[in-house]
Amino acid sequence: MAKVFTHFSSDGDSRRDELIRTIEHSVERLTLAELEALYYDLVSKDYIR
Repeated sequence: MAKVFTHFSSDGDSRRDELIRTIEHSVERLTLAELEALYYDLVSKDYIR
């Protein structure tokens, strides 16, 4: 079972891993149009180079 965070802890690596899993799960469900919009947004904010 995945670890569920109800508050921030001092274990930054575990929190980072959990956030990445959550984001990956959400992104997998997006349509192509939604992915393209997200990509454009990330590029325009210089998160993706």
